[in-house]
Amino acid sequence: MSEEMTKTPETNEIATTAKDIDIFAGWLKRLENPDPVLSTESRGKGIKLYDEAARDAHVASVLQTRILAVVGKEWNIEAGKKVKGANGETKSEEISEFVRDTLLACNFDQARQEILKGILYGFYCAEVMWVYRGQGENGQKGKGEIRIEKIFAKHPRRFVFTPERGIRLLTPAAMIDGEAVPERKFIVFTYGSSDNPYGDGLGQKVWWPVWFKKNGIKFWVLFAEKFGSPTAVGKYPAGTSKADQDKLHEAIEAIQQETGITIPEGMLIEYLEAARTSSVDTYETLCNYMDSQISKAILGHTAAADATPGKLGSEQQSVDIREDIVKADADALCECLNNGLIRWIVDYNFGPQEEYPKIWIRTDPEKDLKVLSERDRTLVKDIGVPVGRKYFYDTYNLPEPEMGEELIAPPLAPEPFPAFAEKKTPRNSTRG
Repeated sequence: MSEEMTKTPETNEIATTAKDIDIFAGWLKRLENPDPVLSTESRGKGIKLYDEAARDAHVASVLQTRILAVVGKEWNIEAGKKVKGANGETKSEEISEFVRDTLLACNFDQARQEILKGILYGFYCAEVMWVYRGQGENGQKGKGEIRIEKIFAKHPRRFVFTPERGIRLLTPAAMIDGEAVPERKFIVFTYGSSDNPYGDGLGQKVWWPVWFKKNGIKFWVLFAEKFGSPTAVGKYPAGTSKADQDKLHEAIEAIQQETGITIPEGMLIEYLEAARTSSVDTYETLCNYMDSQISKAILGHTAAADATPGKLGSEQQSVDIREDIVKADADALCECLNNGLIRWIVDYNFGPQEEYPKIWIRTDPEKDLKVLSERDRTLVKDIGVPVGRKYFYDTYNLPEPEMGEELIAPPLAPEPFPAFAEKKTPRNSTRG
């Protein structure tokens, strides 16, 4: 075996930010956001530029659809590896139950909904408001349970990152490099990039469709104002005095507000109808096209915009793509919370653990229990496949009975129907 193959692996990062030829921080202690749209279009607004995209009605609708598809799913805390306490009791269930109760007692659903806005911005932060509950031994204050009172989502415009990917808070006293923040205080959800702490949000994908649509609507409104109603044209004979011309002009302006007007004798007012063109269809087509691009960027498909009614597989394909995106978003959010918030809750209250509980979001579609039960009945009863009891409790989400608990016994098998019972003939009877 060569010497090169026996060397220990390199554990340090080699392709660091400081060596990135496209990012130059110079004397700054912060890492600049490499988003190409922000660098050319923000004009000093920074990531607030994507607030304009978020205000677009279609972006808000499809982004909310994507976020609520995750927040609306059932979630649970799975216990980690069993840890024995001093008296030999199992603490894993105790720890997971504590974490579950802590999250249920705060605004966890709202916080997740806001944190997932990082899908648009690239990253999003949330500040955890810790609170002490109860007292420790001998009434010592500050030694009781450490819970979460509330989680406040914070706009990403208020944060920057160091070249080492550390988060810093921008303040009036530190408007460029930001101030350091306490550990275990801010949840940072990053979307789309494992190397860039600013993430790779969908804002840079939807910005241009939103911009083109907004300007298209502006010209559409001008067109409607100009050609939506006929233009009044005043005619006067040659030699009309300036005063009479002014009276005619005032009469034309009054037409838009008054129901009756007077004009000097010998003058005439006519309406000039706008020529019918396809401009309206052009503006509408442009806006619809931009909306379809936004839908593709955020939802992965345009649903009704591109789906062909009656086309086999068209609707199902949209559903399948949507399920993949929901699962990916849920997994990314769980990873963020498991590596941060869940560990913090456990460490503060139980100390470091060999294995921590994990939050899990159910994204798989509900099983058809009727079909599943028929399959299990065939496998177990008819074929005789050995299956553990725990499988049935887990599969059908049934609570396993505790020791000594009264059970509901299955109904007894019915007696044979009398008509099919064996007919007995008395010994002394005779046949006629």
